[in-house]
Amino acid sequence: MKTLSFIFVLLCTPQFAFAALKIGVWKENITPTLSERSTSCMGGYGLPLTNPRCGITDSHDYLSLRALFMANNDTQFSLIVFDTTGVGDALINDIRQRVSMLTNKVDVDNLIIAATHTHAGLDYQGIWGGIGSEYRSRIVDIAARAIIQAQSTAQGVKIFAAQTHVPVSNRRGWGIVDDSVTTLFFDNRKTDQPIATLVNLSAHPTILDGNNIQYSSDYIDSLRTNIERERGGMVIFVNGILGDAQFSTTERTIEKANEIGKLVANTILESEKAKQRVMGTLNVSTITFTHPVSNTAILQLQQSGALDINLDDKNQISVDLKYVKIGRYTSLLTFPGEALSRLGLPIKYNMRGKYHLFIGLANASYGYFIPSDEFGQIPGRNTEERFSMDKYAGDEIKRIIDSSIK
Repeated sequence: MKTLSFIFVLLCTPQFAFAALKIGVWKENITPTLSERSTSCMGGYGLPLTNPRCGITDSHDYLSLRALFMANNDTQFSLIVFDTTGVGDALINDIRQRVSMLTNKVDVDNLIIAATHTHAGLDYQGIWGGIGSEYRSRIVDIAARAIIQAQSTAQGVKIFAAQTHVPVSNRRGWGIVDDSVTTLFFDNRKTDQPIATLVNLSAHPTILDGNNIQYSSDYIDSLRTNIERERGGMVIFVNGILGDAQFSTTERTIEKANEIGKLVANTILESEKAKQRVMGTLNVSTITFTHPVSNTAILQLQQSGALDINLDDKNQISVDLKYVKIGRYTSLLTFPGEALSRLGLPIKYNMRGKYHLFIGLANASYGYFIPSDEFGQIPGRNTEERFSMDKYAGDEIKRIIDSSIK
């Protein structure tokens, strides 16, 4: 009897039990309508207010919004991911307010709004022409209703994790890059049928270059489609330590994007054969990051109303990062921009457990976060520095994260 009692207690402890977790997912098409396209622009290429790609009428694959709701006991973690370059502060706030107006069943404090970072999506930040008011209003409503739908469909799941690697390179010339892919597989607890696959890898969706005039989620479309076709369920893609990470290719075509997406999908599906159970309860903690913006170009864009970021009277941004743990061996961190490899990888190494998900461009799109000893040190390249809010923002956010998660 003592032995049976001991086993019962053991199985009920977080590190040994299946996570008593429920998830729900939802997907929506957010490609602009014909009337919305005339007042909306693509984002991602060229300096702010340059290289406008507005009034695009053609689409290769539809842009999507994908929502994931996760709950365990009284703890929630929700994720909305847009096929876009980045999401502005006011837009994020409006989505949260809309959710709060429609329901009290979704904890908006633990609702994360992120971007895949496709450069063939629309400009939700405002610096490459922005989006029209009609389209903006529609996606706020779509996003709010999507996460509510995800919550309403939540069901008990078994969770598995796997990790693999893909051929990603560092575009700033360093011999360090996050080439890992961490995947969480969510299957129905009773039927074992796939419900969702959460894929986290670090690579710019920029196979399509600035000459592209078709809406697309780039290689991500092929990645998601191939996994869904083979495995079933819905795939949610989240980008990682992507600031200097890319798939190297001289072919900037849809065909090449599809080829790379299929390669990554097959690699992920192969990694599932070695998947491991994720056991334990859901825990979410908040890390608040506040820092001044010293980049005069960013300040001017914000003051002119072109760039959607919130600044206080000291020209500071403030954003909440979320550190999520599922049991002892899986952790997830949201990050408010594009971390460079030499900054993001040391943070990732300090995260709890074996499986780490680092979600970039989450809850904010504050440009590049660069270690100060790398700032301005790459001859002939300053793209990342031009889109960085401050030389020391990277050092400071790393310090705050490290002190919070250790």
